[in-house]
Amino acid sequence: MFSNTSTPASAPVRASLAIAATIVMAATTLVAQHGHSGSDTLHVRGGSVTVRAEHAYSAVSDARFRAADFALRPRSSAQDMLRVVPGLVIAQHAGGGKAEQIFLRGFDCDHGTDVNIAVDDAPVNMVSHGHGQGYADLHFIIPETIEAIDVVKGPYFARNGDLATAGAITFRTADTLRGSMLKIEGGPFGTCRGVLLLRAPVSASGLSAYFGGELYGSNGYFDASQDVHRANLFAKIRESLAGGGSISASVSSFSAGWNASGQVPERAVESGLISRFGSIDPNEGGSTSRTTAILKYASGGNSPLTITGSYTDYRFRLYSDFTFFAHDSVRGDMIEQTDRRSILALKAENDIIYSLGDAGMRTRFGADLRSDDIRAALRHDSARVRLETKADAQIAQRQIGPYLEQEIVLPWAEFLLGIRADYFTFDVENLLRDGAQPNGIAGQFLVSPKASVSIPFGESAALFLNTGFGFHSNDARGVVQDRTKTLPRAFGSEIGFRCGSPGDRASGAISAWLLDLEEELVYEGDEGTTEPSGRTRRIGIDVEGRVNLLEWVTLGADATLSRGRSVDAPAGADAIPLAPNFTLSANATAHSGPFSAAARLRMVGDRPANPENTVRARGYGIVDLSASYRIGQVEWFANVENILNAEWNEAQFDTESRLRGEAAPVSELHFTPGTPRSIRGGMAVRF
Repeated sequence: MFSNTSTPASAPVRASLAIAATIVMAATTLVAQHGHSGSDTLHVRGGSVTVRAEHAYSAVSDARFRAADFALRPRSSAQDMLRVVPGLVIAQHAGGGKAEQIFLRGFDCDHGTDVNIAVDDAPVNMVSHGHGQGYADLHFIIPETIEAIDVVKGPYFARNGDLATAGAITFRTADTLRGSMLKIEGGPFGTCRGVLLLRAPVSASGLSAYFGGELYGSNGYFDASQDVHRANLFAKIRESLAGGGSISASVSSFSAGWNASGQVPERAVESGLISRFGSIDPNEGGSTSRTTAILKYASGGNSPLTITGSYTDYRFRLYSDFTFFAHDSVRGDMIEQTDRRSILALKAENDIIYSLGDAGMRTRFGADLRSDDIRAALRHDSARVRLETKADAQIAQRQIGPYLEQEIVLPWAEFLLGIRADYFTFDVENLLRDGAQPNGIAGQFLVSPKASVSIPFGESAALFLNTGFGFHSNDARGVVQDRTKTLPRAFGSEIGFRCGSPGDRASGAISAWLLDLEEELVYEGDEGTTEPSGRTRRIGIDVEGRVNLLEWVTLGADATLSRGRSVDAPAGADAIPLAPNFTLSANATAHSGPFSAAARLRMVGDRPANPENTVRARGYGIVDLSASYRIGQVEWFANVENILNAEWNEAQFDTESRLRGEAAPVSELHFTPGTPRSIRGGMAVRF
């Protein structure tokens, strides 16, 4: 089913593989990488229904990650935390301030097109964004405030709607803090970060509140200073109600600015025009800000009702130059993309738990509502000076998505049946009024059925079958231009097996999956044009595992093999650009008294950078180390990234560009170099 067409591994990759073998040599039993807890599970016990607080696997690819999973990982940003997700790869290519690229399940999700991301059930993705559909910037999160991350892969669950094709990720902030904390850390390239968490001294029973602040700055490892600076604020208050209910409110706000070196062409480095860490246009970069307020009510009890409302105010400006002098040989090809919007969102769920004969039953009614008012523009610039406006639109996008899930728990199997119905409206006003840009109104209704079955084998093994339809919305500007491709449908199926050993010393999982995506129409924010994208099919195998080698040593690994193709393209021109074919992560952690240490490997294989596979994005293997030592309330820590100092490309594209003085554009690999060896250290004081 799968073929390996990768080029031979480089010396750093071979060295990384050797370390990977050392890390996982004892992990011959594939295992689940993380423990799971936190949400309710139905059980049948003697004909009655009981509820226990433990995460329920509904698919092999389900996962919940808690604070312990992040304890030995660098987490200067929410993006660092995403690296715990098996098979997920992130890449930064715009100076540390722009949202990262996300790769998951054979998808180059760009900045969020095929992965639904939320924080406390408030949406993060930006639909019809000025830079790309589903743009999800997570820099507004203070990592130390995150209590858990829930991950599902595939379109199998009704509560996940728009953009949840490759998967869905939900960050959960802590309701309360056990104490206050001051953290200071620093490293090379002028990198410094400070975090302050303060627990409010409230005396009322059932009331808790805390405040968080973060300051971050770095010049980056590029030849030209990236001057990344970011400020974050967060506050949350929660009141417990009678019957196990609660009401909480939170506010987060952040602002960031940065410069960027962009993606550089290989020929410029090979000719000596610039170094690997140089830039062709040093004026790239941007600024952004976001403020989100969330209000949540939870009733508690055996039929819990949860209602979450949120409001977001957002600003974005990005300067990019991908082609240099291909279009304008005198002034250059810099573009400026802007996005200003407000988002109102509401999510409501009501669970009804009961028994029917020998079956435990849970019926869940829910609905998502979202309203975006957007002003998005594209301009041709030179050194951040505006030359002409290429696109300027006022967009009103509305969505309503009711859904229903029915869980049936029998002694021999568990069933989860779901259906959701989504209705979208798109209203685009071309403010240039030139007739060249999309203008008009459109709408579409879509029904998405889903089903999952799990069959237990004893106490520690189960077989999972999952299938379902999902979708991601297209950019409103593309929708009103071609109304036949409004909500491209996705179809996914998965079969997997999960098992564990007595005493939870080892556990493992394996799954095989398929994901089809319907033909769509993509709005290219970098060009201000729409382009058709045909049907695609991705198939893959995921394996993951963990073993407690000793009481104080744990080894773990996960790997993904996948193959993606454009269904309607001719053979030899059907590769999906940048879709990952192979990913591997492995880790070894040790914890003894006040001392902890961890070694981690992350690998990505070579992959096509264009449909013909004539240009390939190069794979890499990176090894990171971390250690900490606690003395009383003070913790000292150090993190070493890329300890082998591998030369690697973090982001890569096949781009047609022209350098100054060249007679014609050249299409070749353009890349953003990955970080060289760097050491970060600091201290955290709890009080």
